[in-house]
Amino acid sequence: MPTNSKTKGARVAAARAETEGVTREQPSLAPLRLQREDSDGTMTHIARSLRKVCPLFGAEEGEAIMVAGALMGYAFERKPVSEEQWCVLLAEVLDDNELTLDDDGNDVSIRKVIQDLQFQGVLNTPEAAIEVGDMVVALLDEDEDWHEAVVQEIITGSKLRVVFLTYGKPQATDIANIRAMSTVAADEGTEGELREGQCELCRRQKLLTFHHLIPKDTHPTYLNKPSQLASAGVKGEPSRSFLNTYGTMVCSQCHSYIHKIAPNTGLAKEYNTLEKIRADDRIQRWVEWAGKMR
Repeated sequence: MPTNSKTKGARVAAARAETEGVTREQPSLAPLRLQREDSDGTMTHIARSLRKVCPLFGAEEGEAIMVAGALMGYAFERKPVSEEQWCVLLAEVLDDNELTLDDDGNDVSIRKVIQDLQFQGVLNTPEAAIEVGDMVVALLDEDEDWHEAVVQEIITGSKLRVVFLTYGKPQATDIANIRAMSTVAADEGTEGELREGQCELCRRQKLLTFHHLIPKDTHPTYLNKPSQLASAGVKGEPSRSFLNTYGTMVCSQCHSYIHKIAPNTGLAKEYNTLEKIRADDRIQRWVEWAGKMR
């Protein structure tokens, strides 16, 4: 791997200096946002999706509209940017109002509602401005891992040239393999900014992300339900604060591998501590392999 003796700050300044005079375009890295400007129309569409997915929901007049309005209010404050975050937000609206979409639990129905809103164009992915000189996280071809970089050049609408800060290495990269620094934390489920450190699973020095040991889309199953949390073998208060901060810092490769061993419901029930994750044979084989790549 190439190295560079410049400090990180100097590399950022040098990379940005090389961008002077380049025309600034705006390729898109798209957060999921409410698209309709008419608030009444948006509430109507959300209520329609709720009833479409769950025909028995909203038996009381105005109930679906009330949930739709609350969802819009929560979204205005919280600014969700991924399907996962929208699911969590709708779950919180329903939980706070002591409502359910069906008799079998909300999780599947909630996701269907959010996906229907995307299909109808109520939730959509507007263009997000990524400009020359912006800090991003991009996939380095050599190790297929995410690293901080600076956008150096817009090659086409779908390909950018970035300079990786750790190595001073330029690379032409598809926009699908670049994430705006402002959206990475949300996409990866992290709390706060990404930071360098030792992965708590593979022990490599990497850019770390926050893994929720009880995945966020399963929080409604445990929120304010002590018996459910206890039955999963987790010690703690079933509060939103606890569930949002109960997790571990791992590198992006380990984070992805954890999510390969079980769906989120399985992770919440069977792999909700670092010790349980480490005990899995597949994880042990992965960690052994990853250790050779230090």
